[in-house]
Amino acid sequence: MKKLNFELAGLFVSNGKGRHVTRTCPNNELIFVKSGTLHIREADRRFEVKAGQYLILHKDIEHGGTANYEKDLSFFWAHFTCPERILKDLPSFGTSLRRDYFTQYFTLLVNEQKTPDNQRTCDLLMEILLNEAGRSGIRKEVSQYDLSELADSAKRIIDLRFSDNISANDVAVELNCSRDYLSKIFRKATGRTVLQYINFLRCRQAAMLLASNSHSVKEIAFFCGFNDLPHFRKLFYRQYSVTPGEYRRINRISKVNTMYL
Repeated sequence: MKKLNFELAGLFVSNGKGRHVTRTCPNNELIFVKSGTLHIREADRRFEVKAGQYLILHKDIEHGGTANYEKDLSFFWAHFTCPERILKDLPSFGTSLRRDYFTQYFTLLVNEQKTPDNQRTCDLLMEILLNEAGRSGIRKEVSQYDLSELADSAKRIIDLRFSDNISANDVAVELNCSRDYLSKIFRKATGRTVLQYINFLRCRQAAMLLASNSHSVKEIAFFCGFNDLPHFRKLFYRQYSVTPGEYRRINRISKVNTMYL
């Protein structure tokens, strides 16, 4: 049976002119938008592909732009062929929960294709990208969510990105619902609001770093996603009943005593 076969990839950066050409290709195309919004159609289906979203355009079906390129638009693209069974159960449009992975894999693919006799590596990277698309799935409306599923989806996003500059509003936008509604459902399911859960994970990571390395409290706070040091100290004390500095001293003493037991 014919396998997945990578053909060509690139990164498009818009200058604010023109639009996606109308054409019918003999191969499939995976698009992942880094910034801006891509306005495109496949046959009669229209898409607004926003940053962090992907779209699979299928072979032998006409596609083309429905609006001019935006100035801040940039997107990766890759052409490939594969058996129909690979795309059969794969959502053709979705939002990535791991957009950094999409960017890293696409960057690798664009660079690896320049190396001679490297088809196997490119095929594998293409397969990984499609696997990432399968993880994401199509974005659902809130009415389609089971309440526990909404909370679980929010939790997965936060678990992956809590140390980034992420907010409760960012998570709500990702899941296509209001911030207040998400916080209500999330609190009912977990006992914490979205923001409380983000801060809980950040403080937990900070505690592990305080006990395991010599970076300053400020460096650790910023690394874990806190931009306000006094706020970090306040939240850390609330969670562990000691200051970050005291937590570090206690753990160092504990380790020294354990070494000589």
